[in-house]
Amino acid sequence: MSQTFLKYKLVLIPLALMMLLDLSLLAINYYVTAQIQVSANNINLAGRQRMLTQKITKLAALIHNSSHHQAPSADEMAKLAKAVALFDETLSAFSEGGRATAVSGEVVFINKLSGENAKESLIDAQFIWRPLHASLKYFLSSKAVTKPSSKQIMANLANSDEELLRLMSALTNSLEEEAKGRTNFLRSLQTAIVLVILVCFSIAIIRLIRRENYYNNLMEKTTDIVIGVDVKTALTTFVSGSVVELLGFNQQHYLSKPASLFFLKGSKSTFSEILEAVDKTGQLPTNRCEVRLLKRDGSILVADIVMQIALSENGKNVEVTAAIRDISERKAAEAVLIEQAHKDELTELPNRIVFYELAEHALNVAKRNKTRVAILYVDLDKFKPINDTYGHGVGDMVLRITASRITACLRKSDSVFRIGGDEFIVLLEGRVEEEGVASLAKNIIKSVSNVITIKDYSCQVGASIGVAIYPDNGVDIDVLTQRADKAMYKVKHSGRNDVCFAE
Repeated sequence: MSQTFLKYKLVLIPLALMMLLDLSLLAINYYVTAQIQVSANNINLAGRQRMLTQKITKLAALIHNSSHHQAPSADEMAKLAKAVALFDETLSAFSEGGRATAVSGEVVFINKLSGENAKESLIDAQFIWRPLHASLKYFLSSKAVTKPSSKQIMANLANSDEELLRLMSALTNSLEEEAKGRTNFLRSLQTAIVLVILVCFSIAIIRLIRRENYYNNLMEKTTDIVIGVDVKTALTTFVSGSVVELLGFNQQHYLSKPASLFFLKGSKSTFSEILEAVDKTGQLPTNRCEVRLLKRDGSILVADIVMQIALSENGKNVEVTAAIRDISERKAAEAVLIEQAHKDELTELPNRIVFYELAEHALNVAKRNKTRVAILYVDLDKFKPINDTYGHGVGDMVLRITASRITACLRKSDSVFRIGGDEFIVLLEGRVEEEGVASLAKNIIKSVSNVITIKDYSCQVGASIGVAIYPDNGVDIDVLTQRADKAMYKVKHSGRNDVCFAE
């Protein structure tokens, strides 16, 4: 998990910040909603205070006028008492904080107003309201309304009504200004957060695009072909642009089509078996193998394919992703090295390594078919004086000509090998009879002994040949070779330029 974060941190950090800011914006919206509701309640209550001021004055005037003719009604007195109580309750809640009755009749809690203008209006209103409230309470508590008492109330209201109404209007205005200022601040904060979110989002998108371009550039510059194949459908889901350069077909030639389009017959089967194994077991039977791909010009590309299992882009399907690397040049170089390792560079004949491989195979065939195999150990006579007299350049030419002369004497089923210096081995398979072997050996000696003219030099060599036959002289290639070598040395010691069979 930590490696994933480090890999994508340039994208994840702005996205995480964006999410944090989104949560902050959500919290601010909740806070703004609550504040708007509180402000609306306070403004409504402050507006009601103005109405109550006017209502108290109106009711007091009705009571005063009615006291001239008759006693005021209980209903009017109750309304006045309620208006006074609501005004006093709300003014106290604004000043000190506490419970108050909302316009809807619901009991609400009001926080103490903290704005400077609101506090100033409340202090002045309390200064006016306290004595007025005391006289109103006394008036309302009297058992009978007298003309002097109502006259006194009207006098008090006349002195304070207009100022109290002005102060309640000022309180309403200050609350509206505070609400407006708070709303503007919160709106500015929301705007700033939204802008930061947009910046973070833009940074994340830019970095994702940059990362996408970076890997696309890497993919385009790589010499490997990268493919994705759906395990269930065996359809190609992705192919890199390098396919055009390596195979000649464009990407659309392969996308959403069977992955078998890439491969030749044998490789098709191999890749299909891999997909089936992944579908059944969820694991790759091998993570790499050698395949052959068909190019647009009809030629063959030898490639090394390295595979792994991955989820598709939608995270639902299992895919095999593979990097296909052209190894044609390497295989060609390996073939050259193998050929060099198995061929004599001077004469271009197979060397000792190939001799042992083919001889083992020949003996196995002979064992099954109950046939014979002959080994002729050929050593040139009088070759060293040519090197000493005319130089190694001439000696090399003599060896090449001698190799071709020996080859010319053989059947298609026979083979000749240079095993070192001026020594050769002839391997005879199939129908092997001593008379025929002896006749072939003499033909080789005759052909090799003919004069060789190189530049202005006349060179002549001979050949001493030892013969060992399977199974007469042994059933093991090493034993047969040793006995043929030993027979060849008998010829060397008895006059050369002849053939001798192993005992």
